[in-house]
Amino acid sequence: MKIINLTQNQFRNYAKLHSYKNFGQTVEYTRLPENDKYEKLFLGLIDENDIIHAAVSILINNISPMIKEAIAKDGFLIDYADFYLLEEFTKKLKEELKKYKVTYLIIDPVFTYKKYNKKRNVIEDNQNILDNFIRNDYINKGYQSDFAKYDIVIENYKGVNEIYNRFNRNTKRNIKDCINMGVSLHKGSYDDLKIFYEMTKKKKHNSLKYYQDMMNTYNTQDNKMMIFFSKLNIHNFLVMSQKRYEEEKRKNNKINETFQKKVGKITDKIYNKKIASDKLVNKCHETLELATKLNLQGQEDIIIGTTAIIKNKDEIYFLIDGFDDKYRSIHSSHVLKWAIIKKFYEQGYNKFNLGEINQYSFLKDNKYHGQYMYKIGFGGNIVEYPPQMILVINKAKYNTYVKLKDILKK
Repeated sequence: MKIINLTQNQFRNYAKLHSYKNFGQTVEYTRLPENDKYEKLFLGLIDENDIIHAAVSILINNISPMIKEAIAKDGFLIDYADFYLLEEFTKKLKEELKKYKVTYLIIDPVFTYKKYNKKRNVIEDNQNILDNFIRNDYINKGYQSDFAKYDIVIENYKGVNEIYNRFNRNTKRNIKDCINMGVSLHKGSYDDLKIFYEMTKKKKHNSLKYYQDMMNTYNTQDNKMMIFFSKLNIHNFLVMSQKRYEEEKRKNNKINETFQKKVGKITDKIYNKKIASDKLVNKCHETLELATKLNLQGQEDIIIGTTAIIKNKDEIYFLIDGFDDKYRSIHSSHVLKWAIIKKFYEQGYNKFNLGEINQYSFLKDNKYHGQYMYKIGFGGNIVEYPPQMILVINKAKYNTYVKLKDILKK
């Protein structure tokens, strides 16, 4: 076998059908403006019949006149479980990268290292694949951020009803409430990115231009970024707010009657129930006031939430969500995700990646615990990815570079 340079079309056609296809290992990713400064390689491992057995897109960065860093975004397109194939590819890849005077290669392979159910019990373990990397002299560099380890993924269900049935009670309730309020899904366009950006800019420090570049670049049949909005129907919002307020007010009155009857015998349970009910009534009243105000202004539909996705192979990847703070209590992101899942499941997509979670968010005192509870409420599994690894191409230069970095840190 040997390594050859692939054309962009050759790489695209191979990636399109590969089981480990992802939107990092794409021609589109290399075309992002942020990657213009890098030298780009599309490499393939072929046999004597010119059949491709593995491929990778690589960005080469000149760290200094002496050090060249290569990056394989999201890993290789290869059967990771085939030790001998990985061994052969690694050997030939090192030989090829020496020609470009590369010092080391960074790889963040996207394969399922371990998979857990919502109870965090292991349901899949691919330790053997990670072992294959270590046996081929890849250096385990660990996770580079607290968000690099886990994603929540919905996959391999027999139908949308099965997907919905796995949602927890809170998720189902929020979806039903939003539907009753007239919250609906609307597809956005490039011209709507400013609205999208205003709703998402608090979550990540990406610029508007970053999303504009993403949407321009990921705009092919194979890899496409799309944005969606949730719109609220004001009339339905008013009707539902009035109904909800009246229901909670009746419940609160009963609780208060009980409270009055048990003066002197009030338990912590009764007291806490009253406090919770009082807060909920106040919240419902505030929502009713908002709905009344919007109705008096003559508004019909308003945008209250947004999300961005990337379509890739049979997968929908949710990039980021956002919402208008004034309508935080409506939980529109639940119905937005559900509507997108239904829409694309019917088009043949069967994997829905809800995105990253903080690796410590399982802990109740972690500030990202709410994000974890929100995403796990959709009934997906927790997918653990392998850590970042480095393949050293020039040991002498790499060791000198590492020692110099250690000295500078001190």
